[in-house]
Amino acid sequence: MRDLHRLRVLVEIADRGSMTAAARALSFSQPAVSRQIEALEQEVGAQLVLRLGRGIRLTDAGLLLADRARGILSQIVSVKQELRSLDGLRGGRLRMGGFASANAFLLPRALARFAERYPRVGLSLSGSTTRHHVADLRSGLIDMALVTDWDVTGGRAEQAGRAGPSGKIGGVDILPLFEDELFVATGRDSPAGRGGLSPRGLRALAQESWIEGAHPDCLGPQSEFEGALGFEPHIRFRVGDWSAVGRLVEMSAGVTLVPGLIAARGGERFAVHSLAGRFPPRRMYVAFPAGAHAPAVEPMVEILSEVAREESELLFRAALR
Repeated sequence: MRDLHRLRVLVEIADRGSMTAAARALSFSQPAVSRQIEALEQEVGAQLVLRLGRGIRLTDAGLLLADRARGILSQIVSVKQELRSLDGLRGGRLRMGGFASANAFLLPRALARFAERYPRVGLSLSGSTTRHHVADLRSGLIDMALVTDWDVTGGRAEQAGRAGPSGKIGGVDILPLFEDELFVATGRDSPAGRGGLSPRGLRALAQESWIEGAHPDCLGPQSEFEGALGFEPHIRFRVGDWSAVGRLVEMSAGVTLVPGLIAARGGERFAVHSLAGRFPPRRMYVAFPAGAHAPAVEPMVEILSEVAREESELLFRAALR
């Protein structure tokens, strides 16, 4: 089996009863889960899932493979734990790269959790732009980094999406971590903040001053962003500091895009509005040098996955409020 992540997707569907629930548990989009099942069906040469209207049911082949997959995945986890205890991660270092919104909300909990479990590993974090992180990974200056699909392909990571939940692009290995929906943020005292913002009402924002942030906490690829809005935004402010961006929005001085990492926590300061699928989510990846990597990389990937699932649940609960 070339890609164990596909087995994990199948097991999640079997355990949770739907692709939607499996996608939420894995921090994937539902189309991404569907693509993984289609790829797995091609690989094993059998239909695994029956699509029945809005629901799904595993075929006999799907049930058999899911049952075997649980044992395979359990054995892999056990072997990893044995190898880790053998090595013990009794030293060494892990040099990481992040970016502003991840550094503010995702990485602090992951770093603290890692330090608690592996206190003898030296941790360091670089806060330079993700474009620099990819180059630093290739040159060996850092061991792993959080990057987005805007970095690994110069735009949306269509190549990574077709390749599956993991891939190798530009001399670095990548693993998907988190799909972060992007929201329009407006001041609560602005017309959109008071009255809400329907998809048709997006054109009302053509008269607003827009705030451009530092890559990748920015408005994204220009052509995709303008296509989603239906107009060319008037960018008046270019600010790399999230606290300053938040303050400008809070004072109704401008509007911007904010990732779900921030939207889930900014509800008391400014209003956030879904783009209702008009602008794809920003995919976040863990990237590390192709080939051999530091022993601490894999444990950190597992911890980042734990924290990413928690962030997905936080955003889901915030959307229900």
